[in-house]
Amino acid sequence: MRALLLSAPKTLKLETLPDPAPGPGEAVVEVAYAGICGTDVELFINDLSHYTLGYAKLPIVPGHEWSGTVVAVGSGVKSLAAGDRVIAVVAIGCGACRFCRQGYENVCSDRREVGIVNQDGGFAQYAKVPAGNLRKVEDLPFDVAAVSEPTAVTLNGCVQGEVAYPDRVLVVGAGPIGLLALQCARTRGAAHVTVLDRVPARLELAKKLGADEVLDGSTFAPPELPERAKALTGGEGFDVILECAGAGPLFGHLIPALARLGRLVVIGCFTTQRPPINPDFLIAGQRRIVGAVGGGTSYADAVGLLRSGRVQAPALITHRIPLAEGPRLLEDLASHRGPQDALKMLLKP
Repeated sequence: MRALLLSAPKTLKLETLPDPAPGPGEAVVEVAYAGICGTDVELFINDLSHYTLGYAKLPIVPGHEWSGTVVAVGSGVKSLAAGDRVIAVVAIGCGACRFCRQGYENVCSDRREVGIVNQDGGFAQYAKVPAGNLRKVEDLPFDVAAVSEPTAVTLNGCVQGEVAYPDRVLVVGAGPIGLLALQCARTRGAAHVTVLDRVPARLELAKKLGADEVLDGSTFAPPELPERAKALTGGEGFDVILECAGAGPLFGHLIPALARLGRLVVIGCFTTQRPPINPDFLIAGQRRIVGAVGGGTSYADAVGLLRSGRVQAPALITHRIPLAEGPRLLEDLASHRGPQDALKMLLKP
């Protein structure tokens, strides 16, 4: 099969690898589309903590946002058959720890991650994964289905932040994750959603996707955000802030932009940025900071939202690119030379 193999930092090449065969409990999927994520860029550069701390190693076939058709199943697999249209759950837990037993494989300390940590992913013609990590998508178009994983990520963030009516929500970042978070917050009952970004075209799209207000971050300095937040919320601040950008300079100013009892949900990755915080703001208003990693238990709900159209993935898909162009594209993205109008870009094996 043809696959993109990351053999060393910034060394991604189209290779011919053996076609995978399923072992017991496994399934092989012919990949239809595989989305490119910021995590793939970090993996390409090789500055993910998994690798810098030494518990993940190259080589790997990247790709954790993908859809496709089951072509073979191993012994013991009863839930899937050849021809099923599926997506993959990223986290493969140990199955024995107390978190896995509760269904939270995404926080298992001994987990593998499809296309990220010690498990080849979907930047290939075929991908082999445990059958239990596949979810059927029925008639959902393959390109839309490939957006299921980031939709699950943002929905998990909304769950961790307990987004509900009548919350006033700020989404930081209007990239694919932020625009999905906007829509997921709406499905959870948020009464008012504001989106913050520095790119006018993305803010315009946020309005079309349901944002009540947009903030152009290029027009004010980060320390001004708390006052902007109060002006938009009757002087109280936001009930929930969904941080989807990994915006280090802004992070310390998000906490005072929260209302009392407010929740700051960290979804974006900060890599080498280590922003300072003032714990006094947390104590004084009984505010909370919570992390959200991966899709958690939200995959089935994410597929349902995409199928119903309550989350509009087609509006985010800007590029469909042949697999062979993946190395050049990742190099461009790592060097900040990617397409200026890009949101969700899909590779087509």
